[in-house]
Formats: sequence, C-alpha cells, structure tokens
Amino acid sequence: MKISIITPTYNRKDLLAETMKSVQAMTLIPLKGVEWEHIVYDDASTDGTQELFKGSSFPNTRYIRSDKNQGQSKTKNDAVMEATGEYIFFLDSDDIILSRTLYNFAVKALESPDAGWFIADFLRVDGSLRYIIGQDYFGWKFKDTNEMIDAIFKGEHFMQYCFMMKKSVFIEAGMCDPKLKMAQDIDLCLRVLMKGYMPVRCDFISHLHRFHESNMSNGSTMETHMKDMAMLKKKYEDAGLTPLV
Repeated sequence: MKISIITPTYNRKDLLAETMKSVQAMTLIPLKGVEWEHIVYDDASTDGTQELFKGSSFPNTRYIRSDKNQGQSKTKNDAVMEATGEYIFFLDSDDIILSRTLYNFAVKALESPDAGWFIADFLRVDGSLRYIIGQDYFGWKFKDTNEMIDAIFKGEHFMQYCFMMKKSVFIEAGMCDPKLKMAQDIDLCLRVLMKGYMPVRCDFISHLHRFHESNMSNGSTMETHMKDMAMLKKKYEDAGLTPLV
C-alpha cells in the first residue's frame, strides 16, 4: 500500500516549512508494507518557496513548481495526477499532520480494502497552533449515502480535507472543480457520495487546521456555509443531478 500526501502551496513559505516538518515526523512503526510520498505542488509562488528545497533533503518528497498560477483546485488535480500512491491525503500548506495519521488511516484501509475513502476528525488552531476551544470537527456514522448527503445540505454535517481517498475514486468523481472559489472540499465529497461511495468513519484526529489572516476558511459562518450549500445544490441541479435537500 502506498499513500500520497498532496500539498498545494502558494506564497506560504514559512508555514509550509512547519507543514513539511510535521510530515517528516510521521511514523508507521510497527506497520509493515506501507509506503508514503509527499508531493508539494507550488502554484508559482513569488515568496521564495523554492528556496526551501535547495540544499535540503526531505525523504520521500517531490517538489513540483508550476510556471503560472492556476488556483488551488487545478493545482490539487495536477498534483494527484503526479501521485504514485493508491491512496491520497490532502494536507494544506498551513496545516499540521499528526504523527500517527497515516498509520491510523492505513490500519483502517487494510481492514476495509474495498472502501473508497476514510473520514477522520480534525482540530482547529490559531496562527500560533494554539487550540481553539469549541471548534473541533467531529463526524459520525450514517446509515447510507443519502442520509449523509441530506445532513450536509441541511448544515448538520461538515467536512474538510480530513479524509484519505483512493486516487481512482477521486478521478471517477471528477476531481476538484477549478470553477469554484469556495467549498471545493465539500463539493468533492458530495460528488463522491453521489457516486455511491460510503466513507469508513475513523475515530481519530487527522490534522490541525490552522486559522490565520490569509486562510480561506477565516471568517466563515453558518450563514456563509449555507449559502455555499445553496450554490452547490444549484450546480448539481443545473447538471441534471438530484441531490437531497
């Protein structure tokens, strides 16, 4: 089994350095037969991000730089197509992966090899990695994909890139939508659910999601979230799909 960690980045040199340290600190001991790679896809940064990779050695890491800025979704898609792992895990360039995250996901994948994806929890922290009280993400088990889709559109269930997914499922679902400016993660998950892939619920923390001034999630409220859900519902209806409401 091989897992590809996908990190798109744009002008986050300092934060990216911490993200990469967290990846290098991971451990799979005592698990055997599991490999990982870290693909850092630079979306034409202008802050000297490439300097992090000059004269430095990051085992199992590939740095790829785009000649022009393409946006987060296109960058994710391109990075996944470069991935050699059977599974992918998205880790934003300002977030921190926990040391046992891949170990925990791999154990679940070995237990359920036919499952298309696995969803865990995450914690929200501030710019200095201090825990934000009351902002934990926690999921729960649903009886089927319809129940889960319904809960998402009602604003009762939320998800971010706290999942490990088979690369083949990501491609089958249509990958990330470059046309969307917000809610790309939920959009992807909804399309995976509409394809009939029920996630395996994992009771562990996958990563620390950092809130800071340049974070796209900063300032998000339930009101803005529900507007995003209405936008996605219209998108699917325009495409001839009939998601639950």
